Amino acid sequence: MKLTPLFTGLLAVLSLTMSASSMAALSMDKTRYIFEGNKDAISIVVKNAEKKTYGGQTWIENIKETDTRPTFVVTPPFFKITGDGKQVLRVIKALDEMPEDKESIYWVNLQEIPPVNKEGGLSVALRTKVKLLYRPANLVEGRKNAETGLSLISKGGKPVLMNTTPYIFAIADVLDAKEVPVALDDMTHKQLAMFAPGETVTLPVGSMAKSVVALDDLGYAGTHEIKGTGPVTNSTTP
Repeated sequence: MKLTPLFTGLLAVLSLTMSASSMAALSMDKTRYIFEGNKDAISIVVKNAEKKTYGGQTWIENIKETDTRPTFVVTPPFFKITGDGKQVLRVIKALDEMPEDKESIYWVNLQEIPPVNKEGGLSVALRTKVKLLYRPANLVEGRKNAETGLSLISKGGKPVLMNTTPYIFAIADVLDAKEVPVALDDMTHKQLAMFAPGETVTLPVGSMAKSVVALDDLGYAGTHEIKGTGPVTNSTTP
C-alpha cells in the first residue's frame, strides 16, 4: 500500500497521540464510553501504571452543545490511586434535557496529579480526553451498521456527504470504488471524526466516494457502503 503525504501525516499525529497516552501515569480502560438512555450510570476504571501514588481529577464537558450546565457528573471527582492500583468512577446523568431523537457527545477529562518531587525536579501532569456518547434509549437497538444511512448528494457541482441518521460517527476514511482512500484535507478529517446528525461535509470535486471506514462503539474499524454513491459532475443541482 502506497502512503500518501496526508495519510503519512495522519499516522504521525496518531503516533504522537499514542506516545503521549503511553507516557501518562493514569489511564482509562476504554477509548470511548457509551451512556445508554436506559441506564442510570456507567463505570470508568482508572489505572495507575506507576509505582508511586498519583492523584486524579475527572470531569465531563460539552463538545457541541452551547449549554454550559453539567449534563453528567463523575463521582468521585477527586481521588488518589496507589502504585499499580485502580479507581472505579461512576458517571451519572445530572440533567434530563438532552435530545431524545439523536445522540449527544461530550469529553471525559482525566487530569493526573503527580506526587511532589522532593528533589526539586519538574513534575509533568498529563491530561487525557476520551469521548462520551449519550445514546437515547429508543436508539440503542438501531446503532449497528447505522453508517449505511449516510447519503452522498451533489450540491453546487460538489459531492456532499450527509449524516441523515440520529447517530454520531467517527469516520477515519472515505473510500472510492477501488477501496482507495479519497484525499481529504485536515479540516475535513476533523469534521468526519465527530460527524453529528444533520451535518454535511463537502468532498473533493470528482470524488468517486463509495464507502466509509468508521469506528464502532468498541473502537474497531469497519467499512460501510454509502447510499446513493457514484461519480459527481460539475453540474449544479437545482
